[in-house]
Amino acid sequence: MTKGIDSMRDIEKMILEMSLRDKISQTEIVLMEKGKKINRKPGAAFFFGQIITEGDKAGLDELRSYVKEILDNSDIPPLITSDFENGCGSMVEALTPFPYMMGLGATNDPQIAYDYGKATALEGRSIGANWTFSPVSDLNINFRNPLINVRGMTDDAILAEKMLPQIVKGMQDYGLAACAKHFPGDGMDYRDQHVVTTKNTLSMDEWYDTYGRVYKSMISAGVESIMLGHIALPAYYDGEESQMPATLNKKLINDLLKGELGFKGVVITDALRMGGFMSWYPTRRQSEIEAIKAGCDMMLWPTEHYVDDIENAVLTGYIPEERINDAVRRILSLKNRLGLFEEDYEPFKLLTEEDKQFVKSVQTACSNQSITLIRDDLNVFPFDKNKIKNIGIVPIVEYSPVKEIALSMKDYFEERGFNVEIERDDIEEFYERNDVVIYELFSRPFRPQGFLDYTEGRAHMISTSFMGPNAREKNIVVSFGSPYFGNQYYERAKTYINAYSMLSCSVEAFVKAACGEIEFEGKSPVKLDR
Repeated sequence: MTKGIDSMRDIEKMILEMSLRDKISQTEIVLMEKGKKINRKPGAAFFFGQIITEGDKAGLDELRSYVKEILDNSDIPPLITSDFENGCGSMVEALTPFPYMMGLGATNDPQIAYDYGKATALEGRSIGANWTFSPVSDLNINFRNPLINVRGMTDDAILAEKMLPQIVKGMQDYGLAACAKHFPGDGMDYRDQHVVTTKNTLSMDEWYDTYGRVYKSMISAGVESIMLGHIALPAYYDGEESQMPATLNKKLINDLLKGELGFKGVVITDALRMGGFMSWYPTRRQSEIEAIKAGCDMMLWPTEHYVDDIENAVLTGYIPEERINDAVRRILSLKNRLGLFEEDYEPFKLLTEEDKQFVKSVQTACSNQSITLIRDDLNVFPFDKNKIKNIGIVPIVEYSPVKEIALSMKDYFEERGFNVEIERDDIEEFYERNDVVIYELFSRPFRPQGFLDYTEGRAHMISTSFMGPNAREKNIVVSFGSPYFGNQYYERAKTYINAYSMLSCSVEAFVKAACGEIEFEGKSPVKLDR
């Protein structure tokens, strides 16, 4: 394993000594799958679950063993990465999940944002990660966007500019390289880039004042990498090629990102299996060649033929070797800044008890300060135990793995002396027995290939929620998912709260706020009708 890189001169010497195939391998990010060996030596390896599906259920020592195996088989230390978008617990069940980014935005607290990044770094480094594909830097301007929603912090560039750089600093101060995504900016289209190339439809003046402003702030904060989305920015220039996604668009990469914005770090693609990337050339293999030629530095999960294909493209003169050298220079410089070439580099920095307490405190602080009271027209909060003794709870759970979390609300209220029931047999009797009825809305924060709407069975529960006696006076609606449900489904509800995250800590934070133990401190980070 190469050690002792001290300067750019050393990096240039290293590049000169590398074979073409070795250099191309540095541009590859492979997906590590349990039980499968790889015979390649990639520049980076993606471990620890998938954000679109679910977290990894393996134990921490088991995960460390996978990381150690690829480290032991590498000549040049690889970057170890995952999508730690809302804490490491979003990808590894044995670690700590944080409220989604929009919950963090609701706190409006830069110190919590910094701590959010620091806590992610502490837990990530404990299992061998040195790079994260976060924070999500998209603005959720279109509430119908099926992919971002609460994954994004806000629809307000000023708030994003205030908070996102702090996350970056918190991560990178503690040895975890950050990645802003998805350039030129998701959250505008109603479609999903997993299916089709989507568009950021803003004019350039609008873009510079929103997404451009956010990315400039991230670059100024020293973000080490930026992920390109399969997203077009047609306003940037005229012509058919302006409809191409950033991952294949040399003007967006070289003229806008690396040129105008002056980004010197590593530019990576989003996953190459997505429809928004694969539909522009006859084959995915050709698309990968065009992406690296256009200016992408690292490729996320390319085909097994990738190194052969790029080598042939360079040897035939289709891709200049300097394009590869530039990518490798950026990659090795990042590895050097992370200390990967140092003799005393520690792949695993195990958590101390102090670290564990800090991580837990960040989760609690973010949860408590994110709960947002959108309307309380009946002045029901805080609960008066002289008036409210019996609580009915109606979980509307669109994502079944969190059903137990939804049911935990009953325990939290019972611990505080309330009588609580969840059964919903006869609607009239249910309302008559209870002083308030709490509707818990649990839905995945994003849904590839579809809107954030409820299916038929759950929709029926919503449609009947105002049928009970005095329903409007008794109903309390809390969304632990999309912040827009108060407008979409419950615009008639007199009492409505956004909690943003399907986590037990968020459920408990709502209960504490309802009982007056903490204030409703959250401020909506997105525009709502009311």
